[in-house]
Amino acid sequence: MRHPYLIPKKSGSKTIFHFRSYIPQDLISNFLGRKQFQISLKNVSNKETIIVAISLHNLTEQLFNDIRMGEKSLSLEDVREILKVEVRKSILHSHRVHLGTNKYDPEKVEDSLKSVSTREVKMKQKLKDDLKTYEGMLDEKLEKILLSLDIEYDNKSINYQRLRRHFIDLYLLRFDFIRNLIKETGRTDDDFRLEVEDKLKVELFPELKQQLKPVFEDSIPEPSQPYKVETPLTSHQSTPLSVGIENYIDERGKIRTKSLGEVKHSLGLMIEDWGDIPIGSVTREMSTNFKNHIRKLPKNRMKNPLYRESEFHELMKMDIKDRIHTTTINKHLGYCSSFFEWSITHGYSNLNPFKGMKLKKDIRPRDERDRFTEIELKKIFQKENYIHYTKIEEGRYELFWTPLIAVFSGLRLGEITQLYLDNIKEIKGNHRDKRRCFDIVVEPERTDKHLKTQSSRRIVPVHDILLELGLIEFIQLLKKKDPKRQRLFQELKYKDGNYNQNVSRWFNTRYLPSLGLKTDKKNFHSFRHTVSDHLKQKGIEPHFINELLGHSTGNIDLERYGKGYNPDILYNKCVKKIFYETSHTRGIDFKSLKVDWNKIVG
Repeated sequence: MRHPYLIPKKSGSKTIFHFRSYIPQDLISNFLGRKQFQISLKNVSNKETIIVAISLHNLTEQLFNDIRMGEKSLSLEDVREILKVEVRKSILHSHRVHLGTNKYDPEKVEDSLKSVSTREVKMKQKLKDDLKTYEGMLDEKLEKILLSLDIEYDNKSINYQRLRRHFIDLYLLRFDFIRNLIKETGRTDDDFRLEVEDKLKVELFPELKQQLKPVFEDSIPEPSQPYKVETPLTSHQSTPLSVGIENYIDERGKIRTKSLGEVKHSLGLMIEDWGDIPIGSVTREMSTNFKNHIRKLPKNRMKNPLYRESEFHELMKMDIKDRIHTTTINKHLGYCSSFFEWSITHGYSNLNPFKGMKLKKDIRPRDERDRFTEIELKKIFQKENYIHYTKIEEGRYELFWTPLIAVFSGLRLGEITQLYLDNIKEIKGNHRDKRRCFDIVVEPERTDKHLKTQSSRRIVPVHDILLELGLIEFIQLLKKKDPKRQRLFQELKYKDGNYNQNVSRWFNTRYLPSLGLKTDKKNFHSFRHTVSDHLKQKGIEPHFINELLGHSTGNIDLERYGKGYNPDILYNKCVKKIFYETSHTRGIDFKSLKVDWNKIVG
């Protein structure tokens, strides 16, 4: 007996049949990757086997169709919401073209009008000659949009095909709107919205056609607000904050564990204050009250037993003296503002109620942390103090090297602790000789590495003092002792997205206090301020200092088109100039810290 749905199998002296069904390629993910399944027909007589197999086949085909039908959840309301967002983007694009045209030069205006018309003709020709290819291009764009909104769809459904066709019509309408803006005919954004409304006939902006009706009350209404129109929330705007936040975080992609926790905490404060309300219902007044509320929150709320059990609104009634810092408040407001900018783009809200909400700081950023004075540096790196507290003979190599690297390079603690052995390398300078450098770079295959900003990617020459203290010999001995060793400070544990904890805790809570140097404004990060101010006082040009520290230069052309300085230039302009002295004739004796690494590592 041969049949495509049946598989014969031996069972002793008998032959029994199994029904087999292959799962369609587009539905494999619904079955957790399974590609087929089988059902034993051992209790079915041979006469009925084929009939049963055909019946099972029909049932499975119906099942697959039902699953597909279940995925066709792109509603007409979804189509409206997506189109409203796209209309908003089209209006923004049109204004960019308009504002990018030099209206004071008639030739430029004419060139811009010709460019718009040329693009319109090309698009219409493409639609005429090869509509399928253009629709394929739109399919890729729509797929990204629908996935970001977590909307399941079938590209053969009526709603999907209607949405794709509306996109084409919208793009065609946009050309004429751009021309009107360039010609300054007086045509407004609402005029364009009404034209889209008339063309697409999907009621995107009913409020534009709605007649305002007077509100009759017992008293005469104020002249400033004689009419009232209630606009109901759309399905997207009715999305709860918790769902929107989850979608927002998912779309942000891979971010550090610590940063992820900060974002979730900040956005979660909105739910604590307002409840899990619709995103589109948040008003400017609510965000103002929210800002006033979080200003009353205590520092380290979840660590302090006085407050960690208290509900958000209970804290508002307490007389809390030690409240969160302005920087923390602004961080919360910044995350909330970013979330609502995303919400506007995706149709969840019509406004960003947190825009411009940040508090003005009482002090300049440069004054938030103090630099170490030369006298303090002398105390920190005094041999009796440093060798004793860094415990290098116990294998605490990171305690010895990280402050020294920081004070002679300006590297961030996180940049130092995540260094791999091959990140300290020889790089060719302007001449034939090579120079030892720290290569501060993100490497995709090393998922534990990250940079604070794009400008943090840089090459930093190693200071001569570090070489004289035996940094290279130290690295070579590490490799010799353990050929499989990868990281410079491999003993440090990875926690909350970095390797900093043990070093920062030791330096900030043990070492500085033991020397009587710890203040609210002085910690490990003060080494960066020390390097920056040290070079500034020596008259080094700011762009060289920014390059050394991995700061933005503020010059878009240099950052976009220029490469980093050659190691020789950065060494001569910055690194070589780092020389700490307590007077004009007396430098700090860092060389006294030199140890025999053969005895310690070996």
